[in-house]
Amino acid sequence: MRYIVILIIYITVSFGSSDDNLTIHHNYRKALESAKEKNRPLFILFTKDGCRWCDRLKDNLMSVDELKSGLKSQFIVLFLNRDRDSYPKKFKIDAVPTVFMVSPKEEIFTEILGYHSKPRDYTKWFNYVKIEMEE
Repeated sequence: MRYIVILIIYITVSFGSSDDNLTIHHNYRKALESAKEKNRPLFILFTKDGCRWCDRLKDNLMSVDELKSGLKSQFIVLFLNRDRDSYPKKFKIDAVPTVFMVSPKEEIFTEILGYHSKPRDYTKWFNYVKIEMEE
């Protein structure tokens, strides 16, 4: 049953659908264009197939209201598969999940390795990026 729920969430997210207006991109160039148009930073989550920590992080991002609203209001969200999707080489992904928060000019604000279970950790990073974007 758990695998069915994860599969449904993955399929919903994989097709760039929106969940309560949270659009999730799966193409780096298109997400970057959107970030430039809206002057918003990118929130890039790198995952790989079969990564349970990646699935947990996706679930938290989509189900914890505090995180979801922060992503909706502040970022262009991009989920990429480390092994299948194309992205710039400057993102060196040795472990997954890995999150990058990147300016519309492709300046890396922060890189977050691994799964962090506390939503507060992410809201701190969201606030840091917000301050950086204002400068």
